[in-house]
Amino acid sequence: MARVRGIPVRLHFTMVIAFLLIAWTLAGGLMQVYVPGLTAAQYWLMGAAGAVVLFFSVFLHELMHSIVAMRYGIKVRQITLFIFGGVSEITEETRDFRKEFNIAIAGPVTSFAVASVLATIWWPISSFITDASPLALPKQMAEGVLLYGAIVNALVGGFNLIPAFPLDGGRVLRAALIRQKRSYDDATRIAARVGVAISYGFMGLGFFIMLAGSFISGIWLLLIGWFLNSGAQSYLVQHELSSALSGVRLRDIMNTRVITVREDIAVDQLLRDYFGAYMKSAFPVVDASGRLLGMVMLKSVTGVADERRQHIRAGDIMIPAGDLAVMAPDRRADEALQQMTRTRVGKVFVCDAGGRLLGLVSKTDIMNVASEREEYRKELGAQRRPAADSTTEAA
Repeated sequence: MARVRGIPVRLHFTMVIAFLLIAWTLAGGLMQVYVPGLTAAQYWLMGAAGAVVLFFSVFLHELMHSIVAMRYGIKVRQITLFIFGGVSEITEETRDFRKEFNIAIAGPVTSFAVASVLATIWWPISSFITDASPLALPKQMAEGVLLYGAIVNALVGGFNLIPAFPLDGGRVLRAALIRQKRSYDDATRIAARVGVAISYGFMGLGFFIMLAGSFISGIWLLLIGWFLNSGAQSYLVQHELSSALSGVRLRDIMNTRVITVREDIAVDQLLRDYFGAYMKSAFPVVDASGRLLGMVMLKSVTGVADERRQHIRAGDIMIPAGDLAVMAPDRRADEALQQMTRTRVGKVFVCDAGGRLLGLVSKTDIMNVASEREEYRKELGAQRRPAADSTTEAA
């Protein structure tokens, strides 16, 4: 949608659903209670304005997370706004509890500040413009939107302080646990499990509210609970995977026996001598010096008409290297997994500083290493427990 401080701001398609739901809820509920007697069009105008205020406020909340992270030298990939709010995609997590606290708390502080500003604007409008004034109708509509904006920003700030991943409060809790001398891994597990417990509380409350007759409010709470549960569980799984891959570099696990093709090879030869012979779904494309140029896929090759296969070259139909996950050999395996997720290609191309292809790492390679390390940890833990038990008995 835009770039702010060099950060791409994107809108998820669920934003359209959220905008319509919020505008409809405000037009048919809160605005009619606050300003009775208006037309349906005026209520819809107020509802739409309220939805715009909400999502702009969420954007400011996420922007402040990003700005503080960037001040610490941490890169921010993008800000995405979606149905449950927004997320700042920060490329790395700091283990310094002071930095994590400051990055996390920046969002709620911004929301409370915006709430204060909107309330400060609302108060003189409601106090000094009388209902007899020619501006009475615009005043009443503005009052409703400003009051809603102040309330919703206060709620956003307060909600994000709930100590549940992926909310800011979960990160504040982890920072506090680390400050109390907990290890980073233990603090993460505790904070994530607290988040899971809180998510079940939201879902249970939503269910009872639905039974009490408030169906829409109950559904929202159920969805929020599901969102928190999914976020906390996913974060815990991701953390455990990153922990298992700790210290693993791509150079340690990459496959160096990579079959490559040249960019000038014809499609019919590709099919006959490479795809047909090796039965692979893709091949890296390199130049004469071994520099990675891209990747040619089987579906792209088979999509070329028979009569054109002698004339179309691999370079004409390849995915360019800029759209692939290309990393240096000293990068971490967990970073490679994140790159694969972003590019939606199940492999990472390991290249040197000059772009020369050194090897390949697939998602399967990384998951196998993580599984082997996890088995090792479990086996080591199982062997240590009997030894600890026997020591206790002897004592």
